[in-house]
Amino acid sequence: MYLKSWIKAILVVVILGPVGWSCNNDLVVQSSDNKELPVISGVLELQRDTQYIRITRSFTGFASGLTSAKMEDSVYFPEARIWLEKWNGDQIVSKAELVKAKVKPRSSGIFLSTPNWYYILVRSPENEPLFTGTQSYHLTAEIPGLPLVYAQTAAYPHALLHKPKLTFKLNLFMDPLDFEWSTRAPYEEFYFRLLYTDVYQDTAIAHKTDWREYHSTKNTRNGSVSVFGQDLMKRIAVNIRNNPAVIYRYVTHLQIVVVGISGELYEYREMSQTLPSDQIGYPVTNIVNGIGLFCSQTETTFDLEIDQRSKDSIMNGQYTRHLNLRFY
Repeated sequence: MYLKSWIKAILVVVILGPVGWSCNNDLVVQSSDNKELPVISGVLELQRDTQYIRITRSFTGFASGLTSAKMEDSVYFPEARIWLEKWNGDQIVSKAELVKAKVKPRSSGIFLSTPNWYYILVRSPENEPLFTGTQSYHLTAEIPGLPLVYAQTAAYPHALLHKPKLTFKLNLFMDPLDFEWSTRAPYEEFYFRLLYTDVYQDTAIAHKTDWREYHSTKNTRNGSVSVFGQDLMKRIAVNIRNNPAVIYRYVTHLQIVVVGISGELYEYREMSQTLPSDQIGYPVTNIVNGIGLFCSQTETTFDLEIDQRSKDSIMNGQYTRHLNLRFY
């Protein structure tokens, strides 16, 4: 998700750049050796049962860039093969080949929306070691006629919550309510997440909303944040849009989420916030013999059990009562 706009920007430069500088629609090859350049994107999320890696290419074509973008064989490497490996120091621990599969079509635009090919790895007893541990992860891609493409990143274990103790129901108005946690990732974020269901006259639709309360650019091993009850009510009010057609909203979970992020992904996010004069963005890549990003993030979720006073405040308080939130 975070990489989608970045990858599109790269391809737009390769495809459309020459169009704006020439008087015809001929596609001028940008790479000095006239070869396709692999573009890889993947965020390891080992808490999920399916991992996704995307590989496309900055392509050449005989038609205009806009026409070539709609041709499947101009966007993908049909014969590419991808492997994921876990390493402990200089020893390989586990290895599995990813399977090429179609996923939900991309948003409409200049590029082909379907088929939308990804390489996926689904958790199984055979590859279970790949989904556990904190070692280094290597990605390799074999593409006929091109050099071996590879990258590596580190994945981190789940965060530990030290405060508050979740064995008791929480009073959100113990001002302030202190949260403390630890993670081994070099960058961390702390979110609140509210899961609820909009109940209409003839249907019900599940939703979730979250907002970030804290982020750190340097791992101190122990993160902390203090939250005031009134501020929490305001956050809920801001993040849920009022809809008169909703009879009521049934709240299923109030959670806190700690996200540990690898250095590569943090660097990408930082650079993407700075827009240079060419409006494209600064390149951030850790792919050898290609471009793109292979990185990781670990999401740890904790359910909060809140007391009756806190529930009443969310349902009937001055900031949130117009949202018709219900816990029962």
